[in-house]
Amino acid sequence: MLLVTLCLLIVSTAVAFPHKVFDPPSAFLHKAFGPPRASDDFARADGSLGPDWTNMSDGGLAISSGAAAGTNAGGNSGDMWTADALTSDQFSRVSLTSQQLTGTEWVGAAVRAQAGGQTAYVGIYFWDNGSPELMLFRRGGGGWSQLGPTVSTAPLAAGTVLALTAVGNSLAFSVNGAQKIGVTGGKITGGAPGIIMNGTAEAADWTGGNAGFQVSYQSTKARVDTYNVLSSNNGYGPQVLRVLQPRKPALGVARNFLIVLPVEPGLGSTYGDGLGTLQGLDAEDRYNLTIIEPTFAIDPWYANNPIYPNLQYETYLTQELVPWIKSRLSTTRHEQVWLIGFSKSGLGAQDLILKHPHLFTLAASWDFPADISSYDQYGDSADSYGTNANFQANYRPTSAFIQAHSAPFLSRNRIWIGGYSLYHQDVADYGSELTSVGVLHTVGAPQQVAHRWDSGWVPAALAGLYQDSLSIPAG
Repeated sequence: MLLVTLCLLIVSTAVAFPHKVFDPPSAFLHKAFGPPRASDDFARADGSLGPDWTNMSDGGLAISSGAAAGTNAGGNSGDMWTADALTSDQFSRVSLTSQQLTGTEWVGAAVRAQAGGQTAYVGIYFWDNGSPELMLFRRGGGGWSQLGPTVSTAPLAAGTVLALTAVGNSLAFSVNGAQKIGVTGGKITGGAPGIIMNGTAEAADWTGGNAGFQVSYQSTKARVDTYNVLSSNNGYGPQVLRVLQPRKPALGVARNFLIVLPVEPGLGSTYGDGLGTLQGLDAEDRYNLTIIEPTFAIDPWYANNPIYPNLQYETYLTQELVPWIKSRLSTTRHEQVWLIGFSKSGLGAQDLILKHPHLFTLAASWDFPADISSYDQYGDSADSYGTNANFQANYRPTSAFIQAHSAPFLSRNRIWIGGYSLYHQDVADYGSELTSVGVLHTVGAPQQVAHRWDSGWVPAALAGLYQDSLSIPAG
């Protein structure tokens, strides 16, 4: 099941001639992987790029008047940065010069380049005889395979920065920080970042090195900001992150964060739209909330998978997403972090708050399968938990599990649970377990409504979260 899902997420097409598509709007980029490992402005005497670089087997670049220039008028040439040993998570950024490309020339940023550059991922700005385009390729096996769409663009000015980032099995090609192409690309690992060109194209300077968690703003529609996220823990292509900020918050209501935990992959809406439901209730203004909804490549059960290194959803939320939320979206530095979910995401919310009480302040869970006893009991649950040993040791909500994590929940009410639709007995059993170990919690009034976001249970959950928030001191 997992392999079928992942295969559908991979876009790879052999290309003879590029095709044009609409150019997405410009945006900005936030990077959380620290300072670059290396840079080169090529401001030195004409000649080879020097000992920090290794020529590609097509031919090396050469410094000419303070720029790195292609040396093969009829083909490709390039260089790889080999002065440092880098991880497979890499970025490469190349700045354009004022020299106009001609004919079929192109200039590109490369990552994971190896075997003399015959194996690499390459993002290119292709002149295409005056109809310029952006394209992303995997080079290997003696050929070039296109990844993702061809993106038409206006001619790019001097100083424009082309950037290619590979994090885990996800790739993002951007222009001046705006992601243009994002795909899954996990076939190549290792190697080095670098530059590759066709013809006598030029690059003004280069920066590259190790990469990491990255968030790129894309657009705003109906007051919802959309971002693309690269994470080695939430892989298989860049994932979408949606953010809804309050516009006219109610007076006297503290500013807090609410993370909406989806129950489907991507932006699936078979069970309704969580963020859309909250927006329809004016939750962002009524409760003065910044509402955040991540997405995932597979049905998320909010676990770390011991088999697939790019499916570490617990780590993604706790070590990447929440720190980013606090650093980029905070206005008071005292916001509480709330969780809301149902079904598998309701179970996930309980696991997250019990195990990470220092990160998550409150959690509301409705109609969730708390009596789950095996990692594969619900089919797609196996894709997240990976093995039964992992599930039993780290995620099964047994009495012992709750007892082991109960201390922060004995003096303040931080948990709201409710039902029912599919899991009435599960929720009741979970409430009994909480009570048996002294964990304070609220049980919402029974609501026999449909098992979806928009069936009517969310207002009660929100009210419960807000009431509980009032008794918790500001952080």
